[in-house]
Amino acid sequence: MTAPSIIDQPGFHGMFMFGTDTLFLSHMPMFTMERHMYQVVLQATLPAAIMKEYQTQRTNPGTHCNLRNSKSDPYALPELKSGRRTSFKADLWADYSNDQADPVDPPFATEVPVQVEQLVHFRHFNADIPYPDHLTYLLFGRGNEAHLSHYIARDPDYQHIVTLGGVPDWLSADQIDASVELSFVNHASQPVPCSPPLAAGSEPVLFEGMDEPQFTLDLSGATSVWFSTGNMLNATDPCVAA
Repeated sequence: MTAPSIIDQPGFHGMFMFGTDTLFLSHMPMFTMERHMYQVVLQATLPAAIMKEYQTQRTNPGTHCNLRNSKSDPYALPELKSGRRTSFKADLWADYSNDQADPVDPPFATEVPVQVEQLVHFRHFNADIPYPDHLTYLLFGRGNEAHLSHYIARDPDYQHIVTLGGVPDWLSADQIDASVELSFVNHASQPVPCSPPLAAGSEPVLFEGMDEPQFTLDLSGATSVWFSTGNMLNATDPCVAA
């Protein structure tokens, strides 16, 4: 018997927005739906007036700025990787409901042209690859801003986005622009945490999982942009089940 084709149909993809001077987008993945089984981080640009409105919205306490491609412009995520898709239209919201797995209406802008400037990270989930031994995060950024995004491995897992208080000086600007993986050696990857696992202070990390050299990442002044074990990521939310 031949296996059925695995073809991602065009659809709609929610993404969290973060960064002040440079905009980054992080896809809201799902282990249970093929078209959403991707961890994706983009660097993107918006029209100047919309970018200014986003910068204003994100300073309000408790907001989780996010966007979703507009109903007029569905696409499949592999189009971003192949380069066939370098822009899309999106509706933008200032907040997001984890319980409802949906933006909180009303949007502050609609049908906005989003230009993809860089594919920072793109990976389809692979159920044959085990969890890392330690908590692993992607580190990336631009200029004087740096961010972390938890490496999502397999069901169950969690999504966590962090903006650092500063840029580590033991990485080059090109490495940060391109993104690197850091392993937090004081934290096992299992069990799945039900709250943000990284606290303020200094954490020893391994660059790309190597034994040496070992560095320290300063988490002082870091802010958590988003944390969730829900939002339809897992087949069953491990924290609700617990």
